[in-house]
Amino acid sequence: MAENEVYPSQNEALPKPVSSNVKSKPKYERFGETIRYLTVEELQRLFDCMEDYQHKLIFEMVYELGCRVGEFVRIRLRDLDFHRSSVFFPAENTKTGYRRTSYLPRGLMNEVKSLLKTEGRITKRAERVLKPDDFLFPSPQGRNQHYSENRLRQIFQRYVRRAGLDRCYGTDILGRKLQQITVHSLRHSHLMTYIHVHKLPLSIVQKQVGHRTLRATSVYLRPSDEAIAEAYESVRPNSVLSLAAKRSPAAPANRKL
Repeated sequence: MAENEVYPSQNEALPKPVSSNVKSKPKYERFGETIRYLTVEELQRLFDCMEDYQHKLIFEMVYELGCRVGEFVRIRLRDLDFHRSSVFFPAENTKTGYRRTSYLPRGLMNEVKSLLKTEGRITKRAERVLKPDDFLFPSPQGRNQHYSENRLRQIFQRYVRRAGLDRCYGTDILGRKLQQITVHSLRHSHLMTYIHVHKLPLSIVQKQVGHRTLRATSVYLRPSDEAIAEAYESVRPNSVLSLAAKRSPAAPANRKL
């Protein structure tokens, strides 16, 4: 039996077979228009335009952790492991219902520590957390509340516009524009960059972002638009048309008959 697969017991009724004349809902396509990621150059452009230090730290962490915005806003001080440079996501805060630990680059973790020391939330020498239940980034309304997901989305869109990356790919049923780049694009960007650019093993990236199955992560194996363009550009000098042009004799000059 496959892992995590559950079969109905003898007392449970088996699901009724779906009639062949009933049209099923179209399968959600996760690639193409729905995986809206930023290239390495676009990421750099985006982060460079963030003048607010805390905002920049927040979005750099979302990107490096590869987490969902709902998971990020619920990070508490007790979830930080300074020695291992990691962040713990308890099961109740994850979409899959499974707990996980994600690595945070040490440079970013050091910035987090410096911020917390400046705010007096951890001791300067022993780096002991004073109020472990406090949220890492509390809401401006008070430390007992975390940043709202929508507030982070609004802040992110402001920087997207400033970086000149605000592109729309359609409209919803109310006629509102659908943004191509959203804060969730940072998660997609993490997957695309670490798989295609840094060439990390799929299983490593899977555990970092919290996919339950390797199949979910393998969707991101499909080549990006940039990879396709680079591949074709690399063979351009040796393409059939280029070679034919080199072999063909020069066209004769026009002569009067």
